[in-house]
Amino acid sequence: MSQDQKTVYFTIDFHLVSREKPMLYNIYINSSTVKDKDHYVKIVKPGEILTDADVEDFKKYQRIHVLESERGLYLQSLAENDDFESLDKVTAIKDSAVKHLDDIFNPGKEFNTEILGEALDGCHDSMKAMVGVIKDYDINSLKNLIGELSFHDFYTYDHSINVSMYSVLIYKQYRPKASEADLVAIGLGGLLHDLGKTKISTEILNKSGGLSDEEFAEIKKHPELGVELFREANPDFPGLKKEAIERVIVEHHENIDGSGYPKGLKGPDHHIFSKVVSVADFFDAITTKRSYSQALPIEDALEIMKKTVGKKIDAEIFDFFVKKVSKVILTGKTMIELPEDFNTEIAHAELPVQKVQPKKLGENFTKAPDNPNKIEK
Repeated sequence: MSQDQKTVYFTIDFHLVSREKPMLYNIYINSSTVKDKDHYVKIVKPGEILTDADVEDFKKYQRIHVLESERGLYLQSLAENDDFESLDKVTAIKDSAVKHLDDIFNPGKEFNTEILGEALDGCHDSMKAMVGVIKDYDINSLKNLIGELSFHDFYTYDHSINVSMYSVLIYKQYRPKASEADLVAIGLGGLLHDLGKTKISTEILNKSGGLSDEEFAEIKKHPELGVELFREANPDFPGLKKEAIERVIVEHHENIDGSGYPKGLKGPDHHIFSKVVSVADFFDAITTKRSYSQALPIEDALEIMKKTVGKKIDAEIFDFFVKKVSKVILTGKTMIELPEDFNTEIAHAELPVQKVQPKKLGENFTKAPDNPNKIEK
């Protein structure tokens, strides 16, 4: 971490300070009353044990702070404390993940390999803490929790974090003996799958109309650009399979039938993490309600996803996922679907659902109208 960042502080909530156990991090107050003349004073050191009365007394300072360089220790403390509500813990961890994603994706911020490396380290700390909190959830509980979390203006932040959480749980239940390191790795894959979009023009990424062939060709470069960035940053993730994270970044637009990009890989050549992240990505994109869009009911969402099995998503992973979503019986009766070029990675003011075309005798389904707003596959 750079020298400048070692003197950066962030504010923490009083109610999320650990009591009756040794502190893992320092706590500071800003003793200055002069604007832009901050003077931070340490009031708690690692190893100290605080009581409710101590924390209550801290409120006279109005705000308490932790060094940015100790954010990982703060998140670890949150994850290990059973006295805090899960919603409060996940909210704090998500806010930290958003901070690091913003360091990566915000076009108004400086971006270089050193900054990317520090942001990736922060994402790693956030995901370790997140795994510690949610690994024993079930899919339905996690969906309810995600519904309670606040959302941000930038769709990429919320969507990437949600995908990471769903990926962790799907894989944990699919492979019950999965190591914590593998859960953190697949979570990081979900969190960082769109890393390469930092190298794509924001004018193209934010274009509301259809993309030209040239623009779409640019978009299709982002999986490989993401892997290049990840390798250049060369983050130090002890015990994690970085190659598996790279596979998610480069394979997240590959389809099971080989129709995806960048390499047109078929299902047998996809990493298991990539298959899981694809299901998580699709599910969150169409079931998470946001301020600007409605979400599909779970039954309709899963029916739509089922239509892409064997084409876009893996049959075994999807069938397993459906069994883990309680009280859902797929009947095949839904009369809506999404266009084949539906993009899970942009915010839709309205999901582009379309009616299923009737099947003619002796023929395949009639051709659906062309989508006038071609977007990334």
